Amino acid sequence: MNEDNKITCPYCGTWVDQTEEVCPQCFAPLKPSQKAMVHEPEVPESAVAESSRNIEGPTKPAKQQPKRLAPTAIASMVLGILSINFSSLIIPGFILAAIGKRKANEGYDAIAANPDTYTGAGMLNAGRITSKVGLILSIVMIPFWILYFTLVAIAISEGY
Repeated sequence: MNEDNKITCPYCGTWVDQTEEVCPQCFAPLKPSQKAMVHEPEVPESAVAESSRNIEGPTKPAKQQPKRLAPTAIASMVLGILSINFSSLIIPGFILAAIGKRKANEGYDAIAANPDTYTGAGMLNAGRITSKVGLILSIVMIPFWILYFTLVAIAISEGY
């Protein structure tokens, strides 16, 4: 075929022979004819969808705002890590663990209230877990410190 005998489909841009009445790519009518007016050719639904996509161009999703990190996600994780670090001092470990767990719960509440706005459940989960670990370590340290101070008191009373 000669390129002079070809036209481009106005819907999808495919090069088509001038004698064609329907584009072989998107099944769109290329020129009106008596035959086309009397009887519409059957077109598969997938071809219609493909054709309409080509006519309208690629569909763009509605512009969404990027999700933001939950307001307390970083704080809960940092507090959880600090609670582990300070767990040997018991009281600071308890305090940091309690605040870290509370901040994680606030972040989960923010995500539940606005799931399209906030993200960061993984970071909140890390904050919650590290806070629990810090709390457990603080509890484990209580008997250690009792034993330590008991031994120190015995050593002092014995004159060591």
